[in-house]
Amino acid sequence: MLQVEVLVEEASAEEALRHLLPKLLRGRAPAKVVNLGSKYKLLKVLGDRLAAYRTRIDRGEDLRIVVLVDRDDDDCKKLKAELERKAVAAGLPTKSRPDADGRLLVLNRILIEELESWFIGDPAALRAAFPKLPAIPHTTGIFRNPDNISGGTWEGLHRFLKKHGIYKSTYPKIDAARRIAPHLDIARNRSESFRHFISGIEAILA
Repeated sequence: MLQVEVLVEEASAEEALRHLLPKLLRGRAPAKVVNLGSKYKLLKVLGDRLAAYRTRIDRGEDLRIVVLVDRDDDDCKKLKAELERKAVAAGLPTKSRPDADGRLLVLNRILIEELESWFIGDPAALRAAFPKLPAIPHTTGIFRNPDNISGGTWEGLHRFLKKHGIYKSTYPKIDAARRIAPHLDIARNRSESFRHFISGIEAILA
């Protein structure tokens, strides 16, 4: 049976995907999210993990691997190239570099710049999670372009929520993911990185 394993760098992404993946997979495959604790560690161990997945696939497991990392301040193209190189070195075809039959086993996706861009891309999900929020026009402030927010993505979301009396001191990333992710709508999200993630999941299931 087809299985999907998703490698992430931190707990809030793990929490968000726990709610989001069932909506995306719709019973087509079981999914496991592996939180590696930091972006540094994920990139450090990725080559070895992918080699281990190659071994499992060669032994007959029907696996698809998704690697999801934050861009942060990295150059997006260089980061993506690094992920692709590690997959190719492990003998695993990717969406960008499928095998001769057009098959892909690894999907590399980058959050631009962080998970919170997905939340900002769906104002209705924010209002469902926090009913005290007012109507949120798509054309104002951080909502104009969820993947390009000056001063940091989670910081921008925190400033907006704090302005409306939510998370008045610190921004608890895991709690925010737990509240917001269940309300994310696959079709309406305006974050480009979210839409690329959705289309990529469909591609690995094809």
